[in-house]
Amino acid sequence: MAPSSPSNTLSLPGTARRAGTTRTATALAVPALAALALTLSAPAAVSGQEDLPTKTVIQPANYRPSPAPLSPAILVGNTLYLSGATGGDPVTGRLVEGGFEAEFHQIMANYTQVLTEAGMDFSDVVQVVVYLTDMDDYQLLNRLYREYFTTDPLPVRAAVAVKELARGARIELMMTAVKTRD
Repeated sequence: MAPSSPSNTLSLPGTARRAGTTRTATALAVPALAALALTLSAPAAVSGQEDLPTKTVIQPANYRPSPAPLSPAILVGNTLYLSGATGGDPVTGRLVEGGFEAEFHQIMANYTQVLTEAGMDFSDVVQVVVYLTDMDDYQLLNRLYREYFTTDPLPVRAAVAVKELARGARIELMMTAVKTRD
């Protein structure tokens, strides 16, 4: 085997450079340096725990507790994660009558309460996921949606067709909101 050229050799302090030993030295040095970097960064990660945001459940006073294992919304720092919602009355839990449009307005009324409880409104919403049992409702969704989201930038959004939703609902929404500087 020919001696290694100077451009691809690594010598550790206190070691002699011999032909054929470069790969072994490199194989030992790289993991050792990685372990050293992790060791030095570990105290910084542990000491930064006090800077991490806390999770706060947001639940308006008139909301009845959900029979499902979930929170209506969780506030982490300045980001509010709202659970998926169908057009259920927040007191009785029953789906409102009147079809798609009535369900949509009930969802938005429920979300208005949750956003208000967190000190936010629809202008703070950054993402919406829509679940529809009938994609024929998509154009109606767009018209109703514009009644609540009136200013740019509009939230990013996805609409997903599903076979069915809880309690026979025709629509379910899920949102994320972020409180930003005014």
